[in-house]
Parts: sequence; structure tokens; C-alpha cells
Amino acid sequence: MSGSVDQFLQQWAAQASDEELDRGPDLVDLGGVETVLPEADEVAAGPQLPYLLTALARSLQELAPDTRGRLADAALKGLRTPHAAWTLAEAVDALCGWSPLLDLLGRQTARVLADHAEDALAGITPAAFAQPAVAGLLRLCLAGKANPHRLLTLLTEITGQESPEALERLPVLIGITHDHYPDAGLVAVLSALHNHPDLPTAVRADAGYELAVVELRRALDASDRTVIEAGLRQALLRFSELDRTQEARLDARAYASALEAVLAFLPEASASAEPRHDLAAAADQVEQTLQQVYAWRGRMHQLDWLSARGLTESAWSRLAENLRTAQYQLAQPSWYSPATALNDLLEVYLTSRAVHSRMGASDESDRGLEALISPTMEAAFVRHDGLMHHLEQALTLDPAFTGHPDAQALYEAVRQRRSQPHAGGQDVMPGKALADHPALSALFGSGAALHPNQFDPALLDRLEDLVRQAERGYTPTGNARVDAKLEELLQVLRRSPAWTMPVSGSFTLLLECFLRFVHDRFDAQADLYGERTAYLGPPKPKEDGSPGVWPEKAVQDDLHQHLSGLLAPGSVQRELIDVASGRTDVTYTPQPGRRFVLEVKRRKAAYSREAVERDYLAQAANYTATGPPFGMLLVGDHSNHQGGYSDFDDRVWIISHARSVTEVPRLVVVAALPIARPTPSALRMPTASR
Repeated sequence: MSGSVDQFLQQWAAQASDEELDRGPDLVDLGGVETVLPEADEVAAGPQLPYLLTALARSLQELAPDTRGRLADAALKGLRTPHAAWTLAEAVDALCGWSPLLDLLGRQTARVLADHAEDALAGITPAAFAQPAVAGLLRLCLAGKANPHRLLTLLTEITGQESPEALERLPVLIGITHDHYPDAGLVAVLSALHNHPDLPTAVRADAGYELAVVELRRALDASDRTVIEAGLRQALLRFSELDRTQEARLDARAYASALEAVLAFLPEASASAEPRHDLAAAADQVEQTLQQVYAWRGRMHQLDWLSARGLTESAWSRLAENLRTAQYQLAQPSWYSPATALNDLLEVYLTSRAVHSRMGASDESDRGLEALISPTMEAAFVRHDGLMHHLEQALTLDPAFTGHPDAQALYEAVRQRRSQPHAGGQDVMPGKALADHPALSALFGSGAALHPNQFDPALLDRLEDLVRQAERGYTPTGNARVDAKLEELLQVLRRSPAWTMPVSGSFTLLLECFLRFVHDRFDAQADLYGERTAYLGPPKPKEDGSPGVWPEKAVQDDLHQHLSGLLAPGSVQRELIDVASGRTDVTYTPQPGRRFVLEVKRRKAAYSREAVERDYLAQAANYTATGPPFGMLLVGDHSNHQGGYSDFDDRVWIISHARSVTEVPRLVVVAALPIARPTPSALRMPTASR
């Protein structure tokens, strides 16, 4: 057993903060290079291997090539002969947490893990090594550090005759592998495991669930409605059977409820039953099941790399919310198309099957960019019809579009292109006519009847924004900072006794849209959407030459338009009166009697959390007096930004506020968005810092 390194490690652990413990030690914390090098082989052979890998990653940039090579060799020896299966799993976590370390050891580690997996499945080494070895190899493949061919060969050779302990949890990994590398051999292995009578029930149930997900994927990725419907019905049968036979498979029950709801939109279903009743029952079932899922998983360890964090929860929330909304809009013919529900189901699939991975870093001291890798799917029918559906809803419900002749002309051009895919060559290609509106251009295909300079530029900007927001509404953001902030805030919100379905689902959906808005506007230039986002840049001087000031309304208008493009039509309103004796800025009402208020303020004084709470919290909290105890406050920080401003993470937080000892605390999500900001080239350090 290593002596000095172990003592230094214990001393560091006793003194480290929570943040330092999460990040892990560096070589100095382990006693320095002089202490670690002589004991490196011994440390790597024991349970401290993950700490050695983390310390190597954190100190990689400062190490001499010879020292780096000696420590890397020791780490590889430890990976070849790990202390235990759990040590191997934690070592892979440490390796995948640092992109420079992946660059150094990734490909060699992939070979080591493949050997571990083969030996464990063959019964040569303990069966417990199979799951962490296969999981690690899959993660390295997705990070681009290993060739997936060996992984596919390894998995497709599984017969079900292997040790049941070695096969435990492997169906899940086989299913995730199929999401990213669709190989028919993987489906055959899942079928063999599902139908093997001698395997444990849990293994067979996992295989059955993955087969249902395969059916769902095939349906969502199809280009023909008939194929989609048949695939959804087959997936429903599998999920329903799993729910019937396995009481603990709440994930299968949630999917089954969602599929029943999607199929209830179809004309055949609406002709044989009352669709509104079907949707109400399905929405109830989804919400009840999700409440049970969150309670069940709340105290269980989850594999972070297999979880899309808050995105999965927000995806389910969007589906449940849209089902609720649909109950009140079934009189509209477009709601008999399953386009919106299919979009929501596609998002649930993509987020729940996404994998977290580290990508390249700018320097070796950086942990690198954490990417959310979702399965690659074209989903032509779902995505194309989904965008068309949003355009139809805008033309039907949005006053800015309903009476605009150019909007109707655009819609007719889309319809013409869809009905005549081989339009004559005399028409101008949308790539030229809509060169500045790529998302809108995608609606028209490659030869729509559209001529340049024919439409109102402002209308094109509005439609482009609508389509882009609709696309992002069902595509995972892939932005780790937004994902992490969403999960951080949800952890606080879940502590409230009022955080129950359907309120939690509605607010989660609103929170995701709100965070996307704030993050987008942090990055955006003032001319992103023309006059709409001009408030992000310097205001125009007044007529007398004095400095101008952006009105509060500019921020309100932008937030309102953003939310209107993402949430159900008609659910987002401005200037709603008689709410807690006042008039709200922006209100989201997903259902009658369930209302959330977003208060918007402009602040010219210097921003601080204490000042924001002192000046605005009471009003924001009071708007929750007659509804759920959750609200939002957006502060447009109009102060002097010449020295720059703090980042997105620092400027979004939650304030808990109870006005009496008996009141359920009001939880207000606050964001301080810098507005009227200079360009980065105009920023200057304070004089004292120069």
C-alpha cells in the first residue's frame, strides 16, 4: 500500500471544499511529482487509480514529457489490472472527464477495455467487469477516441449463454449503442436476450424495453405516415406489455401513455372514440407516471453520462403540456394531425437517449467542452410537418400573421412546393431569395415558387425567428451550460412541497424556454433580430444629444415574442390586468387556473443580487399570491458595462421568499440580463487595475 501519497490524499480530502472534492486532486495535493513518481505503479494498482488519473489530467500541462510518459504508463497498467470493477468504472469516469487525458490515453484505454469486456463475457475474468468495460468503450467511441467496429463486433457476438452477472445492464448499453450506431445485429442480440428463458427477469425486461425503443426510433425516423403509425403501434404494444408484467418499469408506462396520446390524434382514432377524452386520460397518465418516476429516481444513483439532465424532464413536460392544451383546441382541424405530439415524442427520445461526452479543450488545464451527443436521425416527416404545423398555427392564431397578405402568400408557396415537388426551373431558388433566412428556406425545398424582393422583410424576420424557435423546441440544445443551469435550478424547485404535476411540468417547460432566451441574448449582437434586439446594444442619443435609455418595453417585447414562438399559441400574454391587484408584464397560462407571471424590470443602477432582491422581489412574489408559488423575474441591467459584466451562470439564480410562517415559500427564478452594452472592443479595465 502506498504510504506518502495515501497520507497526502487523506489530508487533502479532509481540508478540501465541496467544489474541490468534485473537481478532484492535482499532483501537488498528492504530495508533488517527487512523491507520486516512486509510488505511481502501486497507487495505480489500488483503489486510488481514479485520483491518480484526475491528478495527472489537472497537472498535465506543467509536466515534463518524461514524467508525463511515466505517469501515463502507470495509469495504463492500473487500467489493465484494476483493483475492482468499481475502480475501473470510476477510472473511466475520471478519464472521460478530461479531454486532454482522453487525447493522451483514449485509444490505448479503448483496447484495454475491449479486452476486459471480452474476458468477462467469456468467463475468464470476473463477470462484474463486463458492464464498466462495455460502458467505457462506448463512451470512448462516442468521444471519437475509439473505432466502433470492435465494440459492434463484441456486442453482436453475445448469445445469451454468457454469465447472467456479465449480462446485467448490458441490454441498456446495447440499446444506446444502437441509437448511435444502428446495426441490425444489435437488434438480433436484444431479441435473443429478451426471449432467453434462463436469464434473470431484469435482464429480459431491459432487453424488452430497448426493443420497444428500437421500434419507436424506426417510427420517428420514417418518411411515410403509414410507416410511422404502424411503428408507433408496435412500440406501444411492447411498452404496454412491459408495463403490465413489470410493475417497476415506470419508464415504459410513460412511453406507453405518450404513444396512446399521439395515436389519439389520428383521424381513425377520433372517428371511433372521443379524442378529447383520450387526450385527457393520456395527459393524466403521463403526469402521474412522471411524478412517480422522479420520486423513484430521486434517491437513486444515476449514471450522469447516460442522462440528458433537465432536458429529459423538460421534454416530458412539453409533451404533457401540449396534450393538455390540445384538449381545448381539438376544434381546430390542424390539431387532428399528430405533428406537434410527434415533435414532442421525438424530443423525448433524443434527450433521453443522449450521451454526455468531453470534446476538445483549448488548453490542458481546461476540462474541455462537455457535449450532449444525441442519436442522429433525419426524421423527415416529423420535422418537416412539425415546422409546417407551426407556420399554420401562426397564420391561424397570431394577429401579426393572420391578416398579412404576404404571410398567406408564403404559406401558399410552401403548399405549392409540397404538392408539386418538381416545380419548373423558371422559379427562383429559395437559397437565393431567402439567403438570409435559412430556417425558413428549409420549408420550401429546393425549387419553390418564390421570387426575390416579393415579401415584407420584417415579416420574413418574424417567420425566420418563429421557425428557428420551433426547431430548437424539439432539438436538444447541446449546450452544456444551459443544461447544467436547468438541472441546478430544478434541484432547488423540487424541494418545494408544491412541486407536483401538472404545475411542475408547466413551470419546467417555461423555465427551459426562459433560460434559452437569457443565454441566447447573452451571446447575441444587438442586430440579431434587427429592431427587436437593438436594446442589447448602445441606445440612440436623445434629440438634445444627451445619452439615450432603452425602455423597459423593449425587453418585454423581445421576451414575449420569444416565448410565443415556443409555447402553445395563445398561452403567452402581455399586460394582463387584475392579477394580484396589478398588471403583469408577461403571463404564461397553459391551462385555465394555472398561471405563471414573468416580471420584467429595467435597472440603471449597478447590479447585485442583494439590490435586485431588495427592489423587485416583493412585486414578483406577490404575483404568485393566487396561483402556484413559482414565478420569474427578468432584470434588464442598463448600468455601465465598460468594465464588462459577469457571466450567464452568475446572473441566474432562485430566490426563496415567504411572507409569513405559514406560507409556502415563493420560489422566483431571477435573471439579470446586461442590456445597452458596448461592443467587446470598447470594453476597458478599471483604471486601478491597469
